[in-house]
Amino acid sequence: MSPVAPGPSGRAAAPEPVAIASPGPPSRRRWAAVGREALGAAVALALSVIALGHVMATDRVALLWYDGDSVLLPLVERSLRLGQPFEWAMSPALFFFPELPVYLLCSLVTATPQQALALNGVLVLLAVYALVRAAANELMPAARRSARITVSALALGFVTAIVLTEYTATATSLELGSLLLTTTYYYGALLAMLGTAVLVLRAVRTGRASVTVLVVTGLVAACTTASNPLYVPWSAGPVVVTLVLLSVARRVPWRPTVGMSGVLVAGSVVGYLLRIPLAPFVSLDPSTYVHPEQAGRTLAFFAALTDDRAGSARGDAELLLLFAGVVLAVGGTVWAWRVRTARTVLVATVLPLVTVVAVSVGVVVAGSQTPRYLEPIVTVPLLALVAVAELVRSAVRRTRVHRPRRGVQLAVALAAAVVLVGGVAVAPGTVGAVAAARYAPSACLDRWADGRQVTGVGQFWTVRPLAAYASDDVELLQVRDDFQTYPWLVDLGAYRDAEPTFVVIGANDVWTTAVEDSLGAPASITHCTGFDVYDYAGTVGASVLQRDVVGSADAIRRERGF
Repeated sequence: MSPVAPGPSGRAAAPEPVAIASPGPPSRRRWAAVGREALGAAVALALSVIALGHVMATDRVALLWYDGDSVLLPLVERSLRLGQPFEWAMSPALFFFPELPVYLLCSLVTATPQQALALNGVLVLLAVYALVRAAANELMPAARRSARITVSALALGFVTAIVLTEYTATATSLELGSLLLTTTYYYGALLAMLGTAVLVLRAVRTGRASVTVLVVTGLVAACTTASNPLYVPWSAGPVVVTLVLLSVARRVPWRPTVGMSGVLVAGSVVGYLLRIPLAPFVSLDPSTYVHPEQAGRTLAFFAALTDDRAGSARGDAELLLLFAGVVLAVGGTVWAWRVRTARTVLVATVLPLVTVVAVSVGVVVAGSQTPRYLEPIVTVPLLALVAVAELVRSAVRRTRVHRPRRGVQLAVALAAAVVLVGGVAVAPGTVGAVAAARYAPSACLDRWADGRQVTGVGQFWTVRPLAAYASDDVELLQVRDDFQTYPWLVDLGAYRDAEPTFVVIGANDVWTTAVEDSLGAPASITHCTGFDVYDYAGTVGASVLQRDVVGSADAIRRERGF
């Protein structure tokens, strides 16, 4: 070996880097990378189809397609298609970003609301995979591409496993995983939470937040907060707390902390300011959901829900999976802190821990008895899963200098094959069921209408799925039990100059005064499964309906400034 020549300073200069033979031409490596990414995407698609197929095979399909909340975006799309004035009375979550545009795109390439909702659900799970895959790039930069893809697919498999434990038709249980498949249970805020985490990891890894990262982070914060203020306690708040704590502990530089925290705060403030001109669309102020005096009742409520969920094998499995996600965050934080690993890994373990604590404590302090506000405990641990995978990989590399055993590679390949085969096996039945899905009660209403242009009224849980799936000739308006307009997740523009002539009475509806006592005897009564149609066309009852329903809607519109 030839001696190393001294450098200008008199010290031995570093040797020239040794060129390592490339495993193949660039085009071959590029196509190999594309092939691996395509395989990962195929596994993610298979997992998404398996999750959707399970939901469709259980009572939970009612929550996906026919729940009063779930049909909101189909109703919005129908209203837009019919050219009605856009005067919607929404909840504090407006669903303008990204839920509405995504659903409208889905509806353009599908034939029925069921198909659009199913496609939307699959796209959400694929988006979860894509965001976790992006996080893996930041957390595992030295790992092989195949390792990053495998961990990302494993993360989506974790979500799918949770979905497979859920089977009831209610949204008020601790069955949180399958809510991701719905369009109105806050998937937009959850995806924004993962996307924000990826941007934060990029800034922390590079030691500075680039202009692009800052602009994208600000836009995500502003648009998501304007549409759904849950983004602030779910994402922006925990991120700022995590970065500040780690910077105070000298584990993360202050530069990315200041930049990302500043843009998150500014973006959230802009989002709240954007809600001012959007105020006419908001039915309730978010503060009406906060009841600190009920914190004790909230604890008892969730304790009871946990006991109920623990009463079955599937419930026990879900609780175990949710607990495992928290353990990953806690254990990963301790491990990352002790070994002084890459700062991105530490952020990816501490952030889920802070988020879970913030969300859990926040729900109790707010006195809320709404389980879906705990949804982040399903998705945010995915970051910890990837971080722990990087910790394991680094530990293995420190103790072994040779490549991983072929047995590990074979196990990964077999697992991918099983998932792909499962997806292929489930796909035909799932696709066929989606294509053939029809809402039988709306068919009965359409037969009664017989092609006539008619308008009727009814209560929330009964008329909403009928309104979403009935033919365009049938218009249904939402009323309270006293025939006053119920301005909740409805287009008040549909009430303008409406002429309601029939009442839909569900089997479980309760009216302040019996319908016939309020409107008189109907001209006819038609019985359908789950509801009756009281036809008041040509009677005094029709005039009473128009006076009470349309008149109250006019007053509400004026009050809202439409």
